[in-house]
Amino acid sequence: MTQNANHDEAKIRHLEMIQGVVTRMASNSFALKALAVTLTAGVLAFTGATKSPSAYIVLAALAPALLFWGLDAQYLRLERLYRRLYDAVRRDQVDAAAGPFSMDFRPYNAEVEGIFGIAISWSVILFYVPIVAVLLVLAALLVD
Repeated sequence: MTQNANHDEAKIRHLEMIQGVVTRMASNSFALKALAVTLTAGVLAFTGATKSPSAYIVLAALAPALLFWGLDAQYLRLERLYRRLYDAVRRDQVDAAAGPFSMDFRPYNAEVEGIFGIAISWSVILFYVPIVAVLLVLAALLVD
């Protein structure tokens, strides 16, 4: 096997490793969205089934919804960082000092928005703002 073929095989394996991480980040993001919807639906069902619902229960559901929002933004940021690493490996632009099969995404931190920027991006905000709004409106309706 030639040196070039060995390099190509190693590059393919490295890209597969990075793609596996990207896939896990996307799965985690999806799972957080599913949990947020499940939590909101549970709170709505519980509030509707209770004879004297409390605004405090609804407000308590805000904390996990906001936590899921932040975690989702973090997973999306990590996914974007690993996509940058993937692109650098694909183009043979990874620093040789990083070593073979490096998964270090830190050189790309400046190229990817921060967590807050991602949290207010259209793909995230259009999902979590309605959840938070529903919980806030319901809590406001339940305040005595």
